[in-house]
Amino acid sequence: MIRSSKFLLLRPAINRSCTLNSSRGFTSFSTRCIKFDPYQVLGVDKNASSSDIKKAYYQLVKKYHPDVNKEKDSEKRFHKIQESYELLSDKEKRSQYDKFGAAGFDSNGNTNPFGGNPFTSRTGNPFDGAQGHPFGGMGFDFEDLFKQAFTGGNARGSSGTGQSPFVARHVGDNIEVLKSISFHDAVFGTKIDLNYKAIDSCTVCLGSGLKKGKKKSTCPSCHGTGQNTHVIGGFHMASTCPNCSGSGVVINKADECGSCHGTGVKELPQSRSVELPCGIADGSRLRIPGGGDAPFVTKDRYNQIVHGDLIVRIHVKKDPVFSRKDNNIVLSHDISMTTAALGGETVVPTIDGENVKLRIRPGVQSGRTLTVPQKGVPINGNKNNRGDMLINLNVKTPVPQTELQKALLQALADSFNDMNAQKSNGHSPLNQENEDKGATEIQDDEPHSSKLDSIKKTLGKFFKFKDDKSSS
Repeated sequence: MIRSSKFLLLRPAINRSCTLNSSRGFTSFSTRCIKFDPYQVLGVDKNASSSDIKKAYYQLVKKYHPDVNKEKDSEKRFHKIQESYELLSDKEKRSQYDKFGAAGFDSNGNTNPFGGNPFTSRTGNPFDGAQGHPFGGMGFDFEDLFKQAFTGGNARGSSGTGQSPFVARHVGDNIEVLKSISFHDAVFGTKIDLNYKAIDSCTVCLGSGLKKGKKKSTCPSCHGTGQNTHVIGGFHMASTCPNCSGSGVVINKADECGSCHGTGVKELPQSRSVELPCGIADGSRLRIPGGGDAPFVTKDRYNQIVHGDLIVRIHVKKDPVFSRKDNNIVLSHDISMTTAALGGETVVPTIDGENVKLRIRPGVQSGRTLTVPQKGVPINGNKNNRGDMLINLNVKTPVPQTELQKALLQALADSFNDMNAQKSNGHSPLNQENEDKGATEIQDDEPHSSKLDSIKKTLGKFFKFKDDKSSS
């Protein structure tokens, strides 16, 4: 993981005596200026070349790095060295300083738009009052790349959140876990327990990566700058030091924490409980901020550590009875042919655990959908506002198992003049078609009779029919 330098820059000292006043009726104002001579801080002459300034800067950085030099005020001097180099390495800023001195810069070390003419801003508007972009007009060269080593690449200026603008921010990776829940829990919500492993700060060294009482050392590769420079075709190129990942400091082998081996982090078991809202759908993802991995960075005052997120992906198991369509619950319910023909009542279950009685009207067809309102899935997590329950009727055709059932079904077919039904006497439209084609048909010993006589004869085996003639 590439990291920016961790050097913490302080604001330059403020010289409140540096005041510019208007003399033409404009409102008076004052601007605060830097209070140091960058040439004197770096120990170079005003006619020094850029290479001489850079060489002096490198030597002072190695000498006054806070992790190496423990003298009093060494950190404050180190920051002033950085600010001086930033000013003199920029051609525009150096020219402004040579022309106007400290009055050419504001308290943050940026070019002061009022440094040369108190009535003219960068925009040329005397009433603008804008400070202008602090890096306006700068070219992109090696100097810019090098300065990023001390800004962390994400400096936000002094008007930000109050946090130091030069603290490097590191974010860990996200973790995704899969959790399966029942259909019922998906409808009404539930509380789940998650057990997983994540990268977290070492519990022994508390994330520092060091043994107790030990400190980090200056990187021997970049000498504390966090950058390695290369000359390619006459151009100076800068890259992040691979040895220290841009931090400028390293942990010696002898000083490493015995538990995390100097990384500051370890894979540790994690557990947490999560409330799932009612009506959650299969495949939904819940994001828990800060529940993921910590970055592979040791903790110190120059690094801001931010954990990644924990993403919980929900899998809803299939229910043997119910299914879901949008916010509706769907139930497939079988009814008998006789109930479908004659009408009647049927009882169906609901996801709530109770049963609902439905009235079936005569002649209902298979595939008909009945609706039970407010028995579906909660909408937007509101249990008082639910979808509907859709009941798809499936008319089951019975298969006769006894002679009586066959006789009754044949009688029913005859009563509805169903010429396609198979009769026990072998007569059917198919038989008639065979006769028309001259096909030979094997007859049984039963003599031909009228339909009514055939039905009576068949049902007479089970019921005692009275002879119409005897009864008359």
